[in-house]
Amino acid sequence: MRHSIYALALILMLPACKTKRQESSDLRARINVARTFQYCHQPEACFNPHILVVETEYDITTFAGNKPYHARVRPQGLRDYLLALPMNAWPQGPIIGITPSDDVMDWPSIQWNLEQAQRICHSLSLDVQFRPGG
Repeated sequence: MRHSIYALALILMLPACKTKRQESSDLRARINVARTFQYCHQPEACFNPHILVVETEYDITTFAGNKPYHARVRPQGLRDYLLALPMNAWPQGPIIGITPSDDVMDWPSIQWNLEQAQRICHSLSLDVQFRPGG
């Protein structure tokens, strides 16, 4: 009897866990609800996150006003990193810039990481602004 109660409780909790995960992964909706434009005040620069794609990782730059912050993120951690950014990191709304490195030894790795970054950003409903390296 006790086991069936635990099993029933677990079954009832599973949909709630799944729903919460779906809500948290809709970054675009979270950014829009937060009205992130309120974090952009002139004469401060208002920059959204930017991903520089390199061979083994992503170099991500975020800004607090006009002060840049840099992080190195492995490809498998990009989604979680973007989801964990505070809402004031998105003063221009759900837009992210992506640029491939122009200092390349292994172009296929850059290409694969670039495609993965675009896929992840699109899965989070972010508008991707591609900027060629150079």
